[in-house]
Amino acid sequence: MTTLELVVDGQTFTVEVGDVSHSPVTVVVNGVTKSVSFRDAVPAASAAVQPSTAPVVATPAPAKEVAAAVVETAPAGSVAGEIIVAPMPGKILSISVAVGQAIQQGDAVCTLEAMKMEMPISATAAGTVKAIHVQVGETVSNDAPLVTVG
Repeated sequence: MTTLELVVDGQTFTVEVGDVSHSPVTVVVNGVTKSVSFRDAVPAASAAVQPSTAPVVATPAPAKEVAAAVVETAPAGSVAGEIIVAPMPGKILSISVAVGQAIQQGDAVCTLEAMKMEMPISATAAGTVKAIHVQVGETVSNDAPLVTVG
């Protein structure tokens, strides 16, 4: 699942979004599991009536936009704090935290797949997440910076 922090009308929601390749999709909003259905926001017929001078841009469904939203990453070292690093090479399967979130030592910050096994990566210090340096699906090397906590 991809974890996002959404702010709607000044209210913050922590949302975990599951596989969006088909509807419905499972989401967890502030710890409550929900099933959300979606469809394309713009029917194919209305997309065809765009002026020929305008670039054609596909309009994904809102649920797809949420899941496809990329967590803003920061270069390692650009933010002060303790950097949590990858213990081995692998692929980032999920990110469990959001920038600004308070975490405790031992809390899972992300999940790494290495050698066909899923490994939760835990915070090495308590504090506030200052930066996330990786994206879901990214392949990382040993000791690659994952998250900065300060």
